[in-house]
Amino acid sequence: METDIKPMFIDMKFHDVQGKNYRCAIPKLNKEIVPDKCKVVVKPTRVIITLPKASKGNWLDLHFKEDKLKPNLDKDRDPMAGIMDLMKNMYDDGDDEMKRTIAKAWTDARSGKAADPLKGRR
Repeated sequence: METDIKPMFIDMKFHDVQGKNYRCAIPKLNKEIVPDKCKVVVKPTRVIITLPKASKGNWLDLHFKEDKLKPNLDKDRDPMAGIMDLMKNMYDDGDDEMKRTIAKAWTDARSGKAADPLKGRR
């Protein structure tokens, strides 16, 4: 087993595990860790990795994620561009069902078949 642990990333390689090689890499951690205090325990059926945080606090995720929903505060930018960016991010990050829903709504809106949200309530 090879390990490369730095404050903001980990890379572990497992060689010849029942004839196969495995790799666990997290190129950008959510926050910094303390590499000298990290522990890796290899057991017959699992690997236990302990990554002590450099600072106190809760992590919502092990991987760093950019805040794609954070608004762009550029005053010269068209407000519709921000909405389009949000929709693009939702489409790019969404599953197949989300992509179908967005594509259908866009197609319906373009063809004039926009759904009436109050239909059946009047």
